[in-house]
Amino acid sequence: MAASVSAAELEGSATPREGPTVPTKTPITNAADVAGCDSAATRTPTYLSPLFVTPLKYKDKPFTEPNTAHSDRSLHDHHATAVPGEGWSNDKTRGRESANPTVVAMVEQQFPGALAEGEFIDKLVILLEQNNVVVGDNSLLATSFCCDEVNRSLDSKLCEAFGGQNFSMGGLAGFPFGGVTSFGAFSHHIPKPGGSAVVVYAPHVGVDSTGVVGKVDRRGMPASGACCGSACAALNFCKEQLEKDQAEQFTPQVDFLDAQQAWVGQALLPHGKEVVDASNPMAQLPRALYTAQKEAMHKIITAAAPGNVPENTPLVLVGGIQINTPTGTPDFFLPLQCELRSPAGEVQADLLAELTDPNDTKWMSPERPNDTSETISG
Repeated sequence: MAASVSAAELEGSATPREGPTVPTKTPITNAADVAGCDSAATRTPTYLSPLFVTPLKYKDKPFTEPNTAHSDRSLHDHHATAVPGEGWSNDKTRGRESANPTVVAMVEQQFPGALAEGEFIDKLVILLEQNNVVVGDNSLLATSFCCDEVNRSLDSKLCEAFGGQNFSMGGLAGFPFGGVTSFGAFSHHIPKPGGSAVVVYAPHVGVDSTGVVGKVDRRGMPASGACCGSACAALNFCKEQLEKDQAEQFTPQVDFLDAQQAWVGQALLPHGKEVVDASNPMAQLPRALYTAQKEAMHKIITAAAPGNVPENTPLVLVGGIQINTPTGTPDFFLPLQCELRSPAGEVQADLLAELTDPNDTKWMSPERPNDTSETISG
């Protein structure tokens, strides 16, 4: 039976759990480390993309990301449209200019099934409502995303849909470094009675303005840079380890100064060869990290959900890959897991097929179920 987290443990009075074994030698992310990370990236021909319609008002709050609409999974059948000045994100000029067609083409080629960020959130909210999961002020969101500032946009937009705040479990590369203790604490913060818990986790990868996977154009920088830098450093670590004899590979890490990066490298190592051998290693890298993070999240929930998540509280677990893009093009999210779980963490329903159904257009309706608010006029 999975162990629950006691109140004493949450308050820090219990003996800490033994941590994972991590390698001593850890590459620090710098220009030399990440140079060449995108060496296998490719570029594709350009074409135009539609990504936006009039943004919606959900309950009493407008979404900061405009809703996304297209008739099928393709993102490139029409030109983008925009509604300037209403409900748009402040950090990027989403929709105020046509999305970069080279970026969209590369996202479609390397991450088929990816949804524009606003579309992902819209579809998720409606899907949960249809499955009797409370959203809004009576829900609590936990996210596990990388520390990188380019990921805060998704954090913010998810917060708008799920109560206004989020419990952050994530660290470098998006791994849930908060572990069992953070999930136990999160569980005790869920509104009750009648609340819900939503957990969203993902590694991330960039696609820069020229279509290079593994890089992103950052605000105020003269050229695009590595994204995710932690993932690139971990891949370089794996390359070094794969060239060594097994006996040379690991000794325990005792210094906390770069412990998270050491763990990212170790977690990636079992997948290192498949990444290195992939036709586009930078597109395979976030998939490998997702696999490792999914395993970690499953272990955390199995250990910490029973006895901590309030009775009769639905627990939603969503995993995928974040795709960061240049200004003027929406970020994307590739959903790879969407499960409705019991308070004990047991899977009750797999909702991924419904979330990613290309024929489901209910999310494009100008009004959500049980929502009588008006749409924002264009």
